[in-house]
Amino acid sequence: MTERIEQRLRDAFAAGAELVRAETLRPADTVLRPVARPRPVLVLAPVMAALAVVVIGFAVVAGFGAPPPVVPGEGGPSSGPRYLLTAGADGLTVRDARDGRITDRVTLPSPPSGITRAPGGYLLTGTGRGTTFYVARSVTSRTTAVSTTWFHRLRVDDRGKVAEVMRDVIAPVTGDAVSSIATTDDGARLAYSLDGRVCGTGRTLRFCPGARLVVADLPAGTTRSWTTNAAGAIWSLSWAADRRTLGFAAGTDVRVLDTAAAGASLRNSRTVVRDVGTPTGVAISPDGRTILVGGATSPRSGRYAIAEHSVPDGRRIRTVFSADHSGNTAARWELIRYDATGRHLLVKGNLHPLTRVDGGHATSLGEGEELVAAW
Repeated sequence: MTERIEQRLRDAFAAGAELVRAETLRPADTVLRPVARPRPVLVLAPVMAALAVVVIGFAVVAGFGAPPPVVPGEGGPSSGPRYLLTAGADGLTVRDARDGRITDRVTLPSPPSGITRAPGGYLLTGTGRGTTFYVARSVTSRTTAVSTTWFHRLRVDDRGKVAEVMRDVIAPVTGDAVSSIATTDDGARLAYSLDGRVCGTGRTLRFCPGARLVVADLPAGTTRSWTTNAAGAIWSLSWAADRRTLGFAAGTDVRVLDTAAAGASLRNSRTVVRDVGTPTGVAISPDGRTILVGGATSPRSGRYAIAEHSVPDGRRIRTVFSADHSGNTAARWELIRYDATGRHLLVKGNLHPLTRVDGGHATSLGEGEELVAAW
């Protein structure tokens, strides 16, 4: 049973009028390793220390997907998207993408009370340009175990302030909670996935297979769905720049789907990487030729990496980022996001802070196990 299915079962049991307690459900090639190099620090004022932004030089392979090499001075934190949208313990915030500084806070309509996944039931996606974002928020009723997800659009101005909040850009989705969302680089198409459905009541309460992937064409007001009867969840959706190719993880496999092709079954998608194991971050490159897959470690293992694979044949090309880990908890990459150009990455692990990767540099943008982000 995958970790995501366990999570859906925990939500369902908790929702069943508190009759069933959720607690009862839980129980290569040579790679240039990132090495921290001391950098001279000029202390200007105490306020600089308050920012607590740690910029570390990493020996990371320059360039992602198949872009031209990152040019020093053009591929660092000063380039790329200017702002991020994040969700964490302090709610929704807009942050400067260069240093993680909060530039504005976002207020959305309060949903009904119920059970939400951390952090706050939010899922985030952006166009990769740091200006337009979508927020999905799911709440599960404690009495009926039915989830409702609302979708909103957010725009940010050139000062990092919220310029527009549009509620209910598509109709609320009722049934199971939405598990992942992704928008195209023009913001016109919004994809979301649902893990399946909860079946039975009381002692027969269980998670039933039947994951579904939906693409909404916002200007046209239409939707198209793909379904599967196989067990396993869908997560980590991402679009290529052609606005038709969708990358995602399903069960233990990494797949791509041509959303313009005929058919309504996920059998029509193509497997790129098999047996990735635990739910992990996945991101297709804007050119659609490669896909990044986050690795994981067993407890006490030392290093976990984000590997680049060829979409046509699944071949592992290289490792683009990795980190050390020590301790009794298994480490994994939960979030991997390209910007619209494919020259910048956002990454986060369950034991690694939110970080932007620009060629040979990695910049920490915020601590917090529950912090999620999009640009």
